Parts: sequence; structure tokens; C-alpha cells
Amino acid sequence: MRIKLTAAIAVLACASAAAIAQAGPVPVAVYSFQSGGDVAAFQKQMGKACRKKWHQDKAMSIGVGKKTQRCAFDTSVVGDSTDPGSDMEMTASAALGGGGGKKIRNKAYIAVAVRSDATTGYELRVRPVAQKWQLFRDPPGDPPPALFRAGENRAIKANKPTPMMLRAFDLNTPATTVIAKIGKKTLISFSDSSADQPNGRRSAVAVGIKGKGAATGITGIFDNVAIRVPSPS
Repeated sequence: MRIKLTAAIAVLACASAAAIAQAGPVPVAVYSFQSGGDVAAFQKQMGKACRKKWHQDKAMSIGVGKKTQRCAFDTSVVGDSTDPGSDMEMTASAALGGGGGKKIRNKAYIAVAVRSDATTGYELRVRPVAQKWQLFRDPPGDPPPALFRAGENRAIKANKPTPMMLRAFDLNTPATTVIAKIGKKTLISFSDSSADQPNGRRSAVAVGIKGKGAATGITGIFDNVAIRVPSPS
């Protein structure tokens, strides 16, 4: 069962009985961008000058404007407020659009984030031109995001969409299993048992550049975004 959301807010705890019966993670929201309603479901989390558009009637584009390093938009899915660590998996097919000079495009990234808000989250960034990826861990509150792991992956192509997956499941235990993938390849899988685990209740997509400076002119294009939660055994 696939639950397609537009502007509505979904609570992770409210998966239907039919969906719960399925094996594997349960989809609670699928954004295929076959209508502008899917684009409207995404609301800005951060970024000064950010443009969100329905791209060619089949995807969502996020453009970065002047004096802006990063733009992030939340999905309409909200984690259960009674759960200190919302279990969520996010998948998306993402690519860089046109715009930006050669130097800035080499630093540009597209990203998916879980347990996310403006001050916390896990985030998988892909730099298509450089064929590199980075996983950031942002503890709650004032500490800035920290680079947890990084690497190269030749499956990442500058001119093709990259299938991305990021999962954070704790299954009501003290430790969170975090898995990041590109396509079918697992980039990293680890157990986070720290006291300062990210605890945001949102999932998000983002586009920006590595390091300092503005990402003016950079555009990220996102399609087939899906949010899943664990299925009870």
C-alpha cells in the first residue's frame, strides 16, 4: 500500500492496518510529483533565498538564490511526538540541474535527511560532479553538524539521477541503526548509542555547497521521494 500525501500532515504512528501487515519498512508517504500538490507538501526548513518549483510536471526542483549556501525543505511527514527517536527511512532519486559555474558545481550537493529539523538530524549528501558522498551527524541543539563518514562512489554520475536511501531505526531500543545507500550499495551501516542522538521529527531534502560561500544558481531536482517506517514483526 502506498499513501500519497499532498499538503496534509502525516503522523508516523498512523500507518494503516493493511500497510502494517506488509513485510519490510512500511511506506507512509510517496511523492511522485505527478501533480503540483506533491510539491506543495514540502515546506522550507532553512535557507534565505530558495525557489521550489514543479519541474517539467514530473519532479521537484529546488533552486538556491543569492547569499544562500543551502536550501532545505521538509516533507509533510511528522514523527510521533511521544517517541524521542522517530524511526524513519527516506529514499529519493536526486540530481543537479543546470546553473552555477564549474567551480561551484564541483562543490554542490544534493541531500536527504532523517530525524531532521533546523538544529539536528542525520544527512546523506551526494556531490554528483565530484562523485563523492558525505554522511553528517547533527546532535540536538547548538553543536553544528559533524562529518561522520565520507567516500567516493563511481556509480554517482554528474548528469544522471542518484538513487539515495537513509535510514535511522532504533525500534524502541537505546541504540539507533543508521544505514546509508546509493542504489543497492551500502555506504555505511553503524549503531549510534550516544546520548546526543539526533531527535528531529521530520525528513527533508536539501541542496547546497560544501564549505563556505553561496550556492547561487545551483539547483537540485528530486523525484520519487518516499518515507517509510518499520513494520511490526
